[in-house]
Amino acid sequence: MLNFLVSLLLFASETDTTEALTKTEKYALTNVAIGAGILGWGFSQWGYGDEDFHVDSEGWFERESSNGGSDKLGHFYTNYLITRLLSDVYADWGYSQDDASLYASFSSLALSSLLIEVGDGYSEHGFSKEDLIADALGVGAGYLLSTHPSLADKIDFRVEYLPTSNSENQTDFTTNYEQMKHLAVLKADGFELFDDSYLEYLELHLGYYSRNFNHDTLPLKGRERSVYVGVGVNLSKLLSPYIGSYGKIFNYYQVPYTYVEVAKR
Repeated sequence: MLNFLVSLLLFASETDTTEALTKTEKYALTNVAIGAGILGWGFSQWGYGDEDFHVDSEGWFERESSNGGSDKLGHFYTNYLITRLLSDVYADWGYSQDDASLYASFSSLALSSLLIEVGDGYSEHGFSKEDLIADALGVGAGYLLSTHPSLADKIDFRVEYLPTSNSENQTDFTTNYEQMKHLAVLKADGFELFDDSYLEYLELHLGYYSRNFNHDTLPLKGRERSVYVGVGVNLSKLLSPYIGSYGKIFNYYQVPYTYVEVAKR
């Protein structure tokens, strides 16, 4: 829901209705709109206000945790994605790249992390310091790559999402961790060593996913946590000559079946 909301607001922010606004007014209105959307969804869907404020300890990647750590990587990725996208939008409005990245970081940290976590504190979920740390790390990664384009040419953070017919949480894909993989990618295209060779289309993956954490009837030993190394094809590099800037989507989304797992544990 949050990713969809941000995408909708980014589209609205680039329409002709905002042409008469200054970049500062656009920034303020966009953040107010995102905050209002989060609160509206939180009160209607996430149970904000149902309980007194409380803090819960969720753990990290333990087998006993609720999602085996995939939710923490989801928090990291969401804030990384929002920071990167808003950074580009703010730069288009006239902010310098450094300022755009800084303001995008403020937006993500204040709205998609702190506001949500405080709201969760007043629901059955509870305020989670682990989530907040993962959020902050995602914002930091987004800021780092937004302000260092040469580093962004070498590194991506992506999510792979492949829902199946037996998915138990298809109505809220942002928390459907059973169908997700999160990964960091090292792209050969970012290194001069591989220029003008076929190797520049290759990339190295380091990924993680958890499975069977949403089945309460299974014993703990039935829960799976997997780290894998893979070799894939850089679809952004491969398809950009044909689809232009739309190829950037593959810097954030990993298309299933476009890589091979060479090691897993």
